Amino acid sequence: MRKKYLAITLLASALAVQSIVPALASSSSSSDDNEPAYDVTVYDPNASTTVTVGENGVKTTGVGTSTSANGSSIAVVVETTTPSGTPITVNENGEAVIGNKIVGFAGGSAATAGLPTAVVDTINAINSGRTLSEVVTGVDVSGYNALTGTHAVVTKNAATGAVEDTATEVVLYVPNLVDGLGNVSILYYNNATGTWMVIPATQIDPVTKLVYATVPGSGTLSVVYKN
Repeated sequence: MRKKYLAITLLASALAVQSIVPALASSSSSSDDNEPAYDVTVYDPNASTTVTVGENGVKTTGVGTSTSANGSSIAVVVETTTPSGTPITVNENGEAVIGNKIVGFAGGSAATAGLPTAVVDTINAINSGRTLSEVVTGVDVSGYNALTGTHAVVTKNAATGAVEDTATEVVLYVPNLVDGLGNVSILYYNNATGTWMVIPATQIDPVTKLVYATVPGSGTLSVVYKN
């Protein structure tokens, strides 16, 4: 009887260990609890990888275009250069390659995966049209208005495909951009620091609807202005 009881106990222990091991493996898959756990392949496989030429010769791809929860869209411009002269090309996946970086967007649930609840609440509030100064903390956004909804930017190492948070010049096509807007900037949640910041545009062109800026790495952006 004692042998039978011991066998049952050992079997139960083995099953318990089997159930725990996968959970431990899963929980250790992210190396940094402060960083959103992006899949390094963030582009939509169903989106077009073909370069299309829009108004005024602006070139974009479906993969490099993001539509926010409120319906506004932006895109990373390709086959051009940054203000400092860095070429922006496009790879076989339709992603923008800027120097040694790939810049793309995370969509769907990946856009907010791993972000603190308070930050997700702020993102949702921006997309619902709330006044920025009422919902954004840690930076003075008094008088600023959102020109676009939020878009999750992911910067990766072009050679390895690994997410890499380093400053990168970007050229953004912003269909909502019109002439006469003052202080056009990028409201940016920096994933690496966990803070919101306002990044002034280095250059804007209302005719071609382009906004030039340097982003610090992966994060969430909204194009804003203040008149």
